[in-house]
Amino acid sequence: MKLNKFFFLFPVVLLLSVGAWLAKIQFTSHQIFAEKAFTSSPVDSILIVATGDAMMHMPQLKMAQDPRTGKISFDSCYVLIRPLVKQANLAMVNFETTLAGEPYSGYPRFSAPPEFAQALVNTGFNLFVFANNHVCDKGKEGIEGNISFAEENKLYYAGIYRSKEERKQRYPLIVPWHQWKIAVLNYTYGTNNIAPPKGYMVNYIDTVQIEKDIEAAKRAGADVLLCAIHWGEEYRLIPTEYQRRIASFLMRRGVRIIIGSHPHVIEPVERFVPPGSMDEHLIAWSMGNFISNQKDIYTDAAMLLFIKLYFFQSGQFSFGSVKVLPLWRYKNDIPPGYYLVPAFFDSLTLAKFGFTKDNMRTFYHVIEHVRRQTLTNNIEEYSYERNER
Repeated sequence: MKLNKFFFLFPVVLLLSVGAWLAKIQFTSHQIFAEKAFTSSPVDSILIVATGDAMMHMPQLKMAQDPRTGKISFDSCYVLIRPLVKQANLAMVNFETTLAGEPYSGYPRFSAPPEFAQALVNTGFNLFVFANNHVCDKGKEGIEGNISFAEENKLYYAGIYRSKEERKQRYPLIVPWHQWKIAVLNYTYGTNNIAPPKGYMVNYIDTVQIEKDIEAAKRAGADVLLCAIHWGEEYRLIPTEYQRRIASFLMRRGVRIIIGSHPHVIEPVERFVPPGSMDEHLIAWSMGNFISNQKDIYTDAAMLLFIKLYFFQSGQFSFGSVKVLPLWRYKNDIPPGYYLVPAFFDSLTLAKFGFTKDNMRTFYHVIEHVRRQTLTNNIEEYSYERNER
């Protein structure tokens, strides 16, 4: 009886043992591959900077326009952070307005003067993502205006196209960096129930189409897949279940960097290795606003996200430092009226800028909020003093 039991159990034990051995061999082979890929020194690197929603409301325009000459300039809004953005090799902003010409307008259907976009370019932003819920606000004139501005200024852009043929030629956006290729994907959940003008294309969140786009990016030889995505719930401080499902879908298909927008407030930033993966991923669930006149709580919170990537001869890449610089959108009655103030400013510097005690209290409160939302054990705060100048 015992002998029969032994012969019955022996195949099961053998199968389990072989299975464990094979699993060990498989794991070891992956481990050896990973170690081989990254034990050598990196041969190249790139610094990517990203930020949130650039919006122009009419009070911003009023402060930026000289009442005597009519001249418009938004450049001073970014003077305190311009040197930081200009460090980047690739600097991305979600351009959440249109360049449809006069009459200029704010919410609910945006049309900004070209000077608003030009100030972002002058600050150092060279990648505009256009797929958001306001891109169809002004129909053909708005989409055409945005594309034409990007082309005239030789910017990288994604999210909108004049035709299916143009989308096929230009998308996915492949940004070359020396011998490497960074694919930039860009999608929006919707366009406020305003359909794109006839013939024009807007990238919507459609998983079937996104999968085709990802495969096209891989065929084009992309070394990095980055997705800028307009999603989520306005003014919500944590991601929705829908955001998590879409993020999981993207990561399973090889997207390593996800930059979210739309809620107008900052949601957490996460750097992690997902279950079942050996690759580190980065998700900024919502970058919040960059600049706007919104008044809801924490819509005056902004951030710059600094992402250092290292490339290896094997064709692999790895994350270096990931840093967050908290910003506060400060406004006063002196043109241009709106400024983005970095977290590393001390009270003495703020006082020189004319900050009142109430201003300082708000500044420190907002900055601490951004820190709580974004900083973790592997995401640190950007400190100007610690970085090379």
